[in-house]
Amino acid sequence: MARPVPSFDAVVTTVLLAVCLSVGLTVGIPRLAPRTAAPAPIERDLVVHVHGEVLRPGTFELPWGSRVADLLAAAGGLTAAADPGLVAPAAMLTDGRTVVVPTRVAPDGELGRIDVNTASERLLITLPGVGPVTARRLIEGRPYHRLEDLLRVPGIGPARLEALRPRVTL
Repeated sequence: MARPVPSFDAVVTTVLLAVCLSVGLTVGIPRLAPRTAAPAPIERDLVVHVHGEVLRPGTFELPWGSRVADLLAAAGGLTAAADPGLVAPAAMLTDGRTVVVPTRVAPDGELGRIDVNTASERLLITLPGVGPVTARRLIEGRPYHRLEDLLRVPGIGPARLEALRPRVTL
């Protein structure tokens, strides 16, 4: 006995079913595979240096995300001669940074050094040749990694940098 020939509708249905099944498997199987989480960013410890008016000046290793206040605590705190108004304890630390804690009055009777990366506009205008406009430009140009980076600030040329050099720090 001869087999019956499948109808056209049955063939089309079978082909469509096969196509849908193959597309579903192609798209669905990767979704069934176990997912791996993105690797967490590596947050190395920071190595920072502090000197000036702290009880234990030196180099310290602090956890990523530490602030100047954490560094000051690691250094045993400020001395009685320190000027806390010239230190920004909430400033974030970066690897390799040096923090200088100035005295209230330098040995020559002048104000201590000012950190141009953290100082306020009010404090920056106490520097020689720095007015409100230059102070705002200094703030907008942060961060500075070398004193020579101040030359990129409009209004500060080589002569002004030399006048600022003994009064500023990074």
